[in-house]
Amino acid sequence: MNSPDAPRDAVLPEAAAAAELRQHIEEIARDRDQAYLALQEREAELARIQRIARVGGVEVDLREGYRNRRSPEYLIIHGLPPEAVHETHEDWVKRVHPDDRAKAEQDFIAAVKSKEEDYTTEYRIIRPNDGEIRWVRVIARIERDWSGRAIRLVGAHIDVTDQMLAQAKLRESEERFRLIADSAPVPIWVTKLDRTRSFINRAYVDFLGVPHEEALAFDWRKALHPEDLARILGEQQSGECSLKPFFLEARYRRADGQWRWLRSESQPRWDANGEHVGFIGVAHDVTAAKQAEIELRRINETLEERIKERTAQLEANEARMRAIFETSNQYQGILDIDGRVTHANRIALAGMRAGEIDVIGQPLWDAPWFAHTPGATEMLRQAFARVLAGESFRTEMRLDFASGERHFELSMRPLFNQHEAITGAVAEAVDVTERIQGEELLRQSQKMEAVGQLTGGVAHDFNNLLTIIRSATDFLRRRDLPEERRRRYVDAISETVERASKLTGQLLAFARRQPLMPQVFNVGEQVESVVQLIRPLVGSRIQIELAGTDAGLFTLADIAQFQTAVINLAVNARDAMNGEGRLSIGVRRTELIPALRGQAARPGAFIAISVADTGAGIAPEHLNAIFEPFFTTKEVGKGTGLGLSQAFGFAKQSEGDIAVASRLGHGATFTIYLPQAAPPQSSVDAALTRIEPATIGRGYRVLVVEDNDEVGQFSTELLEDLGYVTRRAANGAEALAILANDEFAVDLVFSDVIMPGINGLELAGIIRERYPGLPVVLTSGYSHVLAENAHHGFELIKKPYSVESLSRILRKAMAEKSLLT
Repeated sequence: MNSPDAPRDAVLPEAAAAAELRQHIEEIARDRDQAYLALQEREAELARIQRIARVGGVEVDLREGYRNRRSPEYLIIHGLPPEAVHETHEDWVKRVHPDDRAKAEQDFIAAVKSKEEDYTTEYRIIRPNDGEIRWVRVIARIERDWSGRAIRLVGAHIDVTDQMLAQAKLRESEERFRLIADSAPVPIWVTKLDRTRSFINRAYVDFLGVPHEEALAFDWRKALHPEDLARILGEQQSGECSLKPFFLEARYRRADGQWRWLRSESQPRWDANGEHVGFIGVAHDVTAAKQAEIELRRINETLEERIKERTAQLEANEARMRAIFETSNQYQGILDIDGRVTHANRIALAGMRAGEIDVIGQPLWDAPWFAHTPGATEMLRQAFARVLAGESFRTEMRLDFASGERHFELSMRPLFNQHEAITGAVAEAVDVTERIQGEELLRQSQKMEAVGQLTGGVAHDFNNLLTIIRSATDFLRRRDLPEERRRRYVDAISETVERASKLTGQLLAFARRQPLMPQVFNVGEQVESVVQLIRPLVGSRIQIELAGTDAGLFTLADIAQFQTAVINLAVNARDAMNGEGRLSIGVRRTELIPALRGQAARPGAFIAISVADTGAGIAPEHLNAIFEPFFTTKEVGKGTGLGLSQAFGFAKQSEGDIAVASRLGHGATFTIYLPQAAPPQSSVDAALTRIEPATIGRGYRVLVVEDNDEVGQFSTELLEDLGYVTRRAANGAEALAILANDEFAVDLVFSDVIMPGINGLELAGIIRERYPGLPVVLTSGYSHVLAENAHHGFELIKKPYSVESLSRILRKAMAEKSLLT
């Protein structure tokens, strides 16, 4: 019978077993967790290795179409997002480079349809995330069922871009080496350890005269001269065994049968592990050197005789050179390395009336040739320094001699020894005084011819105008002349005076002495307004177009002269097109005025106004003369020849220029260049022009300054007829005395420009400084002073002037005074 404690004893083994089981399960769980962690670490390590090696896994289920599964490393290689893990077959095809797409897809399909298990290929892809082109190598195995049908593809995509680029560079390097080697004029070869050649260049093949493959295997012993064969074989064996560079020199038979001396150099080749793999060699044809060596030995045998012959030749050559040196018409001297004169020829000494004792041993710049010419010493020092640096020097200079002034072309060049080292200099001078004097006479002759042409044309035109005026005044003296005829003759005189004024203005513009009224204006707007004036002038059969007109370009120039210049160019184009064609006018900015008429190009901010036509063009022989006054190719009576000269003068006086480009039968293009200016900051002038004068001059006091009595009397009477109160001064000093006595005695000063003593422009400047606010109006028919100082801001009325223009200018001056006060 069991004791009461028996059940408890029975339970104890079961609890121990359960605890042991639980402990065992926990150990299994720990082992499983440790194995799982180890597996995760190995997978992570494998993933890192794959990423480092740029290897991505791919799996394709081929049982029903193409069901893809891509590893994360594959997605990185192909530049795909994580959600592309199950991309379609079409997505893969689109990603393949267009040049490789057809072949890559064909290789894949062929591998699937074949019975082979291994599948490998290479192609390029374009990654969608960054557009980069990468090379991919595919290595895969295809699993097949019992019938050979492909059911699954498992493989890896390896990024081999660096390898493919390296191979491409290697191929490029090899190709470059082959091109360089083939372009070399000497045979080059590469041998392996068994002495067979792996490479030969074009010169190698040409020397043998056999096909390339046959030349690779050619036995050189067959081309060696029999007398050199044994020696060369021994030297070659010794050189190869030394594993150092070695040289061979022997005679070889060329393809044309000639024996040539070749000197070959062989260098050992080593692989990446430092193992000897063969030799590379190059051979030079030294036949000429060998023949020279033979000749040298022969010469040495007769050295004494040769020396005597050579000495005689040198003496003869020296005598010839000295004869040339001494009889030359050039001043010649030889300088040593310090610039001292070591030799001077006879004409150089005679030219300065000196002897060798005065020159030899002296520095060139201290020689009597240059003693009386300021600045010559420093110029020659600098020139000699340039010569010692290897340069040649040439200049034209004027020298003062005791016999008078002479002009020379001076040159200096380095003197070299047999080692090409500079040991001094050769100085030469040619007297060009007579040539320069002749050129100056020619220029004077051409100038006088131009003046004669100019005066003849002016006389012709002015005689025509004076004829009209003279005839009209004769008729006006008749008392019985009807009033209608009288008005016609008065109008004819007025029109003729206007034509004479215009002709004078054109002449002054050409001479760049036209008094201009410069102001800042928009060039494009002015061109558009001028086009409206041009249309009725050129006729309806000429099409006018504005070609590429840049907006917002301003210049500082005389608007009226600018408009006249453009109109003159348009009329010239009309005549060139015989009234039918196309006229193109354009405005553009440019950073350069090109080189024109022997002048260098001028960089800067400029505006180019071009006028192009489709006319007959300009003959080349006329291009340099078209801007001359009165030069014209038109018939008599069809033109004065001043239109283009006016445009030329306006452009030059406005600090610009004008260019022409033309070919016969292809029209002509004239381009006016003007400097750019800043846009105007205010519109005071525009405001002044809108002021309507309240009076025509009554009550205003005008001081007339005119040294010519007749003109002064006429001016005062004219101003009094206009309602002004006048007072006259004969010169600038008298005018200043009147103002000094009472500065409020006058309201305006009306002065001529050209006067003895103080001229009108100087007088205006003094009045502006001493009596600010007192207006000054200047008048002149021709004034270089005003033309060269055209921006001083004084009002100007040009002679001859009309009553209307005088009245308008005076009212404007008084209106400006009213605004300022």
